[in-house]
Amino acid sequence: MKNIPLAKPAFDQREVEAVRRVLESGWVVQGPEVEAFEAAIARMHKARHCIAVTSGTAALHVCYLTLGIGPGDAVFVPSFAWPSAANMAVVVGARPVFVDVLPGTYNIDPADLRVQIERCLEHRWGKPRAVVPVHEFGLAADMVEVIRVADEYDLEVIEDAACALGATYEGKPVGTFGKLGIFSFHPRKAVTTGEGGAIVTNDDKLAEQCRTWRNHGQAIIDGKRDFAIAGMNYRMTEFQAAIGTVQLEKFPNILKKRRELASLYLEKLADCPGISLPAARPEHTWQTFMVVLDEDHDRGQVIDKMAADGVGAAPGSIAGHCMAVYRERFGYKSKDLPQSAKLHHQGLALPLHSFMSVSDLEECASLLSRLLAGDMNE
Repeated sequence: MKNIPLAKPAFDQREVEAVRRVLESGWVVQGPEVEAFEAAIARMHKARHCIAVTSGTAALHVCYLTLGIGPGDAVFVPSFAWPSAANMAVVVGARPVFVDVLPGTYNIDPADLRVQIERCLEHRWGKPRAVVPVHEFGLAADMVEVIRVADEYDLEVIEDAACALGATYEGKPVGTFGKLGIFSFHPRKAVTTGEGGAIVTNDDKLAEQCRTWRNHGQAIIDGKRDFAIAGMNYRMTEFQAAIGTVQLEKFPNILKKRRELASLYLEKLADCPGISLPAARPEHTWQTFMVVLDEDHDRGQVIDKMAADGVGAAPGSIAGHCMAVYRERFGYKSKDLPQSAKLHHQGLALPLHSFMSVSDLEECASLLSRLLAGDMNE
């Protein structure tokens, strides 16, 4: 039987040695390794500041707190995305308002963003405060249009680039189109620290506020340590940062491999029946390769059949407006955002990682094609 997992971190002995170095140093939380990792992320994204934290979700939480988003505010997020941006809006007391996405790119639809802002104003759901465009699966959202709408309604822009480390939009690195941007280093990301996240910004004041929120609210007041706010402990460990620095050194090759594999998937699946392929853009970084099954195909059955043959496949992501918490709290129905609902029910993520060979990919594509052509009994 084949053994082709959906994802696999690109670890080798270099990460082991990095952890050993930290163990021998005796400094294990937010020290020189974290500073070096932050500096490398900042350089990559041409940002003045990078603030490392414990996860991408923590990064979003800090961004909301830093911008003063809270009760009475509305935050606009794409429905088809991991729900961190929506969840953290709820945590700070704001209302998440879901926006539909575009087919092919799976990114926020700027036209529907305007529609949802107007609905928010009409129904008095809260003061429109921020939009969080998610660069889904490593492809940048249409930031020109998003910013145009944001400027029209005086919204803050927080980029959720959790999946999009190293991605660019019209040649500019993602993360600094708005005031703040965030990244994730979860194991399914191209670069991982196990868990971990980061915030980037070009605003000195916001950077300092983010650092204060991250570190228990500590600040230097009148020349000595004090607590300026009631903050969190979102500090990254030295182990994570050391691993992350090694991963960043590998990133050019990781990205090259992902782009090669994605291009091959597009070629091999071009004539596959019953699916829609993702948009092929040169700036895509391909954290995930997701196809969309036609509605007459049972995704669960396809996943089970692929697993039985040793191939890891899974739902691509979720639509927040289809989740129980948001249906029950805000009255969302699946039909409200039809494109997001379709991707939620029919999106299929295929294996994509640095350890995949060309023959592995060809087997995945061939198996999917056979299954969708009707050979579900193999």
